[in-house]
Amino acid sequence: MNFVTMQNRVKYTLGMEENVWNNEVQLIKDWLNEGIVQILTRTRPYTRQIQLQLSGGIAIHDMSNAILALVDVQGPNGDFLKRYTREDITKRQDSGASGFAYEEPLLWVSPIPDVDTFITAFGIFRPTALNADTDDPSAASLGGLNPEFHPAIVMYALWKGGEYVQHEGSGQGQAYRIQYEGQDGSEGEIARIKRVLSKRVTPAYARRRNLESNVGSLSDSGSYIGVNG
Repeated sequence: MNFVTMQNRVKYTLGMEENVWNNEVQLIKDWLNEGIVQILTRTRPYTRQIQLQLSGGIAIHDMSNAILALVDVQGPNGDFLKRYTREDITKRQDSGASGFAYEEPLLWVSPIPDVDTFITAFGIFRPTALNADTDDPSAASLGGLNPEFHPAIVMYALWKGGEYVQHEGSGQGQAYRIQYEGQDGSEGEIARIKRVLSKRVTPAYARRRNLESNVGSLSDSGSYIGVNG
């Protein structure tokens, strides 16, 4: 769904105006772009690999605001680091234990490297705002949101627009808010996106049962060899 299609859905649904003296389309554009950032932050559907440079001897790193969220961080040896709160990671830095914390835009990594060090992280980049009518949030630089997630962008804009125009049919946008984020977090577009993404994640390796540890060794034929009493 391209930018102008999303704009029209919001404009015609809410009856918003596009006149020289009262052009509300710019508000719709802003809400659609806000919606993309909101969805990326809350559902993390387009995680990318990021190379980070840590300055030696520095405990807290000020990250670029181009990064919306960090999902995982690997230490210098390639091991994935466990995430901690800001308070806990400070204690771990004092003791030299491993881990990381991220509170936009600040990053703590432990142990603190003695020299400048590159590490790998996985996170969400801030997208370029939609501008042209043909811009599509499926494009990597514009959000990387799959087409099946585009209705959530429109729903966010309908929520904000409904509040703005005091849309009676939706309870001043509240019906759209519920469709967007759900009544209790278990439904709505945000929950639907999370469910879809969880099904697309590579499943964890299923451990096979160790028969020998349970029933003893097996013969070549597969028959159980018991213990002589």
